[in-house]
Amino acid sequence: MSYRQWEIAVDELSPVQRDGLEYWRSLQALADTEMPLKSGFELLRIPAPILPTTHVVDVLDGGRAYRYRFWGSGFRAYLGYDGTGMSTDDLMPVEIRDPVRKAYLDVVNARRPLAMLSEFARGGTPRQGFQRFIRFPLAAEDGSVAQVVSLVEFLMDNHEAQELIGTVNRENE
Repeated sequence: MSYRQWEIAVDELSPVQRDGLEYWRSLQALADTEMPLKSGFELLRIPAPILPTTHVVDVLDGGRAYRYRFWGSGFRAYLGYDGTGMSTDDLMPVEIRDPVRKAYLDVVNARRPLAMLSEFARGGTPRQGFQRFIRFPLAAEDGSVAQVVSLVEFLMDNHEAQELIGTVNRENE
């Protein structure tokens, strides 16, 4: 298994992720949308503890492609590479490309924040990793989704990750 993901409730996010979401909610929304303009978003207003595992993607071609504008330095330790400037077509391992693109497209289509839990193969190792994240959209002047910001927390406690997976599975029964 290389990558699986589940939507989770916002209250299952960490406090620092919820703080980041509150910052997003505090931004003035573009008229007729619930999304703030990307021009009003300041990356350095994201809570400092989660900034190293934050990334920002530019939404290209209406959500058919994505390019990493910002790839927090903390991802290098977990995934083994720097994705700044890369397209989702370049993500490694190859098996995560489609699910990651789908996760971004889900945010583009929903036009609202989505909280997720994912299980993935750690770069170059047989060990599985877990991450909990909130992704939220930022609007262009025309009201389209211009960027998606992800606040990611790698879960070092596999027991906590398994509990979250169990909760999601029970809710989906």
